[in-house]
Amino acid sequence: MSSNKIVGYILLIIGVLLIVLPLWQTYGIFTGKAMPAQVFVRPTSLKVNQNVSALDIQGQIQNALIKVLPVDFIDNTLNLVTWLLLIWILIYGGGKIAEIGVKLIK
Repeated sequence: MSSNKIVGYILLIIGVLLIVLPLWQTYGIFTGKAMPAQVFVRPTSLKVNQNVSALDIQGQIQNALIKVLPVDFIDNTLNLVTWLLLIWILIYGGGKIAEIGVKLIK
């Protein structure tokens, strides 16, 4: 067996691992067994301010947005999008590494 084939099989195994392991972790995230990496975290959570006057338009808009779209939802969505982008990069890179391995095996 030539050294090209050995390197090819090693690259193929690494590429497949770079595809399978992130998919397994993503499956755990979508089933609720794990959480994605917390890149976006708010140190303080916003709450509805009851002392907003009728003329304070900015305060009223902020209260309405907090009621409709919670801040945790925004942070969780951004964290999930960040995780999916990282996973896409890993899977794409794993595919390219596995492709190089297959070319070396042939």
